[in-house]
Amino acid sequence: MDDDKVKLEAALYVAGRPISIEELAAVIGKAESSTRRVLEEIGHTYNKRKGALEIVELPRERWVMQLKPELTPHVAKLIPGGLLSFATLQTLVYVALKQPILQSELVTERGTHCYDHIKELVEKKFIEAMPEGRSKLLKTTTLFADYFGLDHDRIRMKAQLKHKMKRILEEQQEIEARAELGF
Repeated sequence: MDDDKVKLEAALYVAGRPISIEELAAVIGKAESSTRRVLEEIGHTYNKRKGALEIVELPRERWVMQLKPELTPHVAKLIPGGLLSFATLQTLVYVALKQPILQSELVTERGTHCYDHIKELVEKKFIEAMPEGRSKLLKTTTLFADYFGLDHDRIRMKAQLKHKMKRILEEQQEIEARAELGF
C-alpha cells in the first residue's frame, strides 16, 4: 500500500495537472475504487500535516496536487509566467460567466484595454478566440477549468464561479473590517 501511495504521489507531482482516476489506476495497476481509497488517504495525510500542498478531487473524477489557494498571494512573484493582473483576471471571469461571448461585446462592456487581456489569456491558453464574422467568439478552455478547479460543464462552471466570487468578496470584507479595527 505504501508503494502505491508513493507512486500516486509521484504521478500527481510530475503531471502538474489534473489526472483522471483511470490514468492513476493504471499507474499502480489497481482498480479505480482501490486507487480512490489510496488517493483519499494521501489527501488526508496532506491535510493533517497542514503544509502548503493539497491533493484535491476535481469534477469528473480527476485528481490534482496543488498549492493551497490561500498561499498563492505570498508566492505569486515566483510563479513561472507570472500571475494575471487583477484587470486581466476580471476579464477572464467576465468571459467565463458570459461565454460564449463576442470579443466586440466584451470590448463594448469592459473597454478597449480588453484586447491586451484577450491576447494574454489566449497565449496562456485560458480562453480560445475563434473567428465569428468581423469579431471573435471567446470561450474558456479545459485548461482554465482545470487550473481553477472548475467543472468542464459550462453551467456548473458558472455556478461554481459565482459561489467562489461570493466567498472571496466575503473574505475580503472580513480582512478590511479587521484592518479597520487594527487587527
